[in-house]
Amino acid sequence: MDLTAEDYWTQWWCNPWPWAHAGWQSRFAERCGLTVSDCEALMVSRHSVFLQSVGITPSQPPMPAAPVLSWLALTTVQRDQALDLAQRICFSRNESDGHEGQWCWSLTKALRPGVWLDLEHEDARLLLGAWLGPEYWPRLRLAWAPDEVADSPCSAPENKLQTLWQAVLWRVTAA
Repeated sequence: MDLTAEDYWTQWWCNPWPWAHAGWQSRFAERCGLTVSDCEALMVSRHSVFLQSVGITPSQPPMPAAPVLSWLALTTVQRDQALDLAQRICFSRNESDGHEGQWCWSLTKALRPGVWLDLEHEDARLLLGAWLGPEYWPRLRLAWAPDEVADSPCSAPENKLQTLWQAVLWRVTAA
């Protein structure tokens, strides 16, 4: 059975367990004294237990946000590619090799991220969180290992983030 975008959104919002990094799942299982397999069975009906354990207050899902739906619709490979492209565009100091490198460098020159980005945390995932919004970050960050990304996304101009991520998503989905 294929899920609609709204069904997918609701499942991701209410029960992010299937999208959570194995590190989050293992940490939860250890705290509960269960195996990860037992936890998977538990998540069929007790989503709020996991959410509360990672500091997220369970709630009804808001209306689907188009940018988040676009991100969730990507495959794992596309997400990794998107993060790599954003990393190269915003944090590379010079042009990378190959066609992708030229494309990234062109966007770097157009966006001039060195002017508007705080280079303290050079992590494209934080830019993704800033673009998608802080209300989604607690669930989004579950995709990466615990303590691998900051508890909150960075701040950056909305228009720059919009241009960056629309271009990156176009690039990874155009293939």
